[in-house]
Amino acid sequence: MRFLKRNFPLADSWKLEQIDDSSRQQDVFYQLDQYIRDKTGLVQPATLTVIRSMKKHLASFETYLGYTITFDKIDAKFYEQFLRYLTYEIPLMRKCRITKGLMVNTIGKTIRQLKAFLKDRMTKKIIPLMDLAAFKGMEEEVDGVFLDWNELSKVYHMNLSMQPQMIKYRDIFIVGCLTGFRFSDYSNLQFDEFRNGMLHVIQKKTLAPVVVPLRAEAKAILIDKYGMKMPKISHVKFNKYIKEIVRLAGIKESVKITHKKGTLVVEETRPKYAWVSSHTCRRSFCTDEYLEGTPVDLIMAVSGHKSEKCFRRYIKADGMKKALMIKEIWDKRPNL
Repeated sequence: MRFLKRNFPLADSWKLEQIDDSSRQQDVFYQLDQYIRDKTGLVQPATLTVIRSMKKHLASFETYLGYTITFDKIDAKFYEQFLRYLTYEIPLMRKCRITKGLMVNTIGKTIRQLKAFLKDRMTKKIIPLMDLAAFKGMEEEVDGVFLDWNELSKVYHMNLSMQPQMIKYRDIFIVGCLTGFRFSDYSNLQFDEFRNGMLHVIQKKTLAPVVVPLRAEAKAILIDKYGMKMPKISHVKFNKYIKEIVRLAGIKESVKITHKKGTLVVEETRPKYAWVSSHTCRRSFCTDEYLEGTPVDLIMAVSGHKSEKCFRRYIKADGMKKALMIKEIWDKRPNL
């Protein structure tokens, strides 16, 4: 008689595994990993990136504290300590030097995602209910540069034959400035998104559909030059090369940007090209169209802003437009 041999785990081993699994249920970082797994495929990749960054900042804070963060330690006092750490103490590597403290909006995103994670675990009855009233998000209006039409023309027409590796970055930058898309959209345009002379795009961040006519310059790049097969580029390299391209175009005026750090107002002055990034495209499109008099509702149809209030905060051009209108009135008056 032949017997089928099977290997079963020892009862003691099974019990140890059960005990170990039970202890991990209250492990903050184990639960964060589970949370990220649960959210994968349900939220946008950009949101997952913010959640992973929140986890990284929390791990850094744990090292800073010198003891293990547990759910029972997360309270109003913990929030205040974490907020102070994110504002003044967290070390960051920027341009080969270490600085301390995150920007207000980055801190706000971190706190919002931490709060969402804790609420999710409470809803699933994995952790007991806790009071999160003290966990307040924060946000500030972001200062940022845009390129006007004259500056965009310089970038568009500049000769990069001596720097051929930069041409694709310049081309994609111009497409972004002439469509108003986010980087995730203008850097990944597909052949089937061009129909009847227009771009029909489902925005990756909001999943909202937009239809955008192509200006002649954008068509020359997208259709005539690349046949809607745009070169693939990384976000990091794009932000690096576009600064150099704008510098080579001679856009070097000093620009002062202000932001908050706790109760302080920090001012930084750099050449304009040093402030340029992938988001400059979208800001340039919206601001230039606004200054040219394009109706706000038409610009918003492309940009995806949900309210005019958000749109006006975003472009920061109201003061400039009003100043230009006043100047036009004054220019018509006789001199004293």
